[in-house]
Amino acid sequence: MSERNRPTVRLLAAAVVAGSVAVLATGCSFVQQQTGDAWSVTYEVRVDQPSGAALTDVRVEGAERRGEAPAVHRLDAQETGSSDGEGSRWEHDAIVLAEQRASVRATPGAGATATCRILLDGKREIASETSARPGDAVRCSADTPAFD
Repeated sequence: MSERNRPTVRLLAAAVVAGSVAVLATGCSFVQQQTGDAWSVTYEVRVDQPSGAALTDVRVEGAERRGEAPAVHRLDAQETGSSDGEGSRWEHDAIVLAEQRASVRATPGAGATATCRILLDGKREIASETSARPGDAVRCSADTPAFD
């Protein structure tokens, strides 16, 4: 091989190695999404107003179904339902792999205060926050625990 071709061969070899690493990483991520330990996460936002209270700028993090890549999903304006005497609530379910981030964000209407919670399997609370002032956005975020 001539001296002129060596830099080209090295560059080509480096590109092949980098491409192989990217394919392997993507493949591992796909396998993890399909077979990794995952939690059923319920995002809950409670508002100190009756059913039908508006929530805007609603975002949830996770996958909609098992095997899908996790992402931040921006949802259209949402309305609360099921009044329980202390306001009303909105819920959304997602799938989040163990030791990955789960998060929810929502903004209540003017004059309303909101509280968010993140629940594992609909029961175990791993995060809770209340908006600082009426009309302010509320945010909850936590890494899900490893499976025992």
